[in-house]
Amino acid sequence: MTPVDFMLLTGLIILVGFVADEAFRRWYIPDSIVLIVLGMLLGHFTGILPPESFIEFAGFMASLSVAIILYDTGLNLDLVTTLKESGQAFAIATVSYIASAVFISLVAHFLLGWGALNSLLLGTMLGGTSAAVVATIAGKLPVSEKTKAVLNIESTITNAYALIFVLTILDLIHTGQADLLSALQQFVSTLSVSIVVGLIAGILWLKVFSSIWRRSYVQMLTLGIMFLVYAFTEYVGGIGAIAAFIFGLVLGNARTVKRMFFLEGDYKVSSIFKAFNDEISFFIRVFFFVFLGIIFVPPQGQLLYLVALLITSLALVARYIAVVVTKPEDPEIVLVSFPRGLSEAVVASLLLSINFPEAMTYLQIASLVILLANIGTAALIFYVVRSLYKKNNEK
Repeated sequence: MTPVDFMLLTGLIILVGFVADEAFRRWYIPDSIVLIVLGMLLGHFTGILPPESFIEFAGFMASLSVAIILYDTGLNLDLVTTLKESGQAFAIATVSYIASAVFISLVAHFLLGWGALNSLLLGTMLGGTSAAVVATIAGKLPVSEKTKAVLNIESTITNAYALIFVLTILDLIHTGQADLLSALQQFVSTLSVSIVVGLIAGILWLKVFSSIWRRSYVQMLTLGIMFLVYAFTEYVGGIGAIAAFIFGLVLGNARTVKRMFFLEGDYKVSSIFKAFNDEISFFIRVFFFVFLGIIFVPPQGQLLYLVALLITSLALVARYIAVVVTKPEDPEIVLVSFPRGLSEAVVASLLLSINFPEAMTYLQIASLVILLANIGTAALIFYVVRSLYKKNNEK
């Protein structure tokens, strides 16, 4: 690919992303579907951007996308609302994730004939919703701040669940020894480290930011600090994405944080600062969805299509169970917000890198589920929002 070709493709992707975003805002036409299909056209169906050349970058793309999108999400969420709804979000995340993981494991066991551990590995890999995709969708929906907070926190928690439990099962497969209690303790420890690092870094940077916020390039500098926070959290055994989310949440609620921790000085983040990060987030989101389409790997046999379709359907059933049990506000929106994303592809790629048996099958199923779950989420949200508007207009 020549530099001119690269410029042409980049400009085309940004243009399509802008038009798709406007279509979503005005008519709730799913922008994620448009961008994923564009990625598929550029990838598997034309070979302009071969999927095999991009799969190895899935980890990098996932880390970058999740960090920036969750950081921007935190900037735009209300801290008080987030704290109030964290309990319900945790309940939804737990019920939905466990139900999804169990259903998916049963599908793998009975349809693919896999053993218990291999089936459970697939279930824990695909059991959670994608934090990056949910953040993109939730920010544009005509729902309360309460619902947005619940969706964002819930998806972030399920991403943490997936990471911890997948690694635990891999350890059990390789060593034959694993302790569920230890896994749960590891989850709590990892989550705590992530929250504490993000909180402390956010407060410290607020103190610095309050004295330099008029300087040039301070928005870009803050973005760089967020990357440092992400990396440090990963190095000390936490989850960088959660720390980035907490870091953004602290900055976006500067005055509330000041009152909560009795800080001295004038703390605020301007609308220009948030607008800059919204622009960066838009850029990353567009390429995130296109990348999902590019790395799509179609299976050779029809059985895997059936498995992926059944997994996607059962993921929706698991959401229904979670909604019935937890009774959230805007239950229809919570029900249909079940997308999967790059984190699932990253885990599948990890299996390839360690030469895990059936690793390519895991990747193919993950790619199909990502595609189907995002299409299903987008289409159902389009239907639900339109239906809700129709009901409101009839009242």
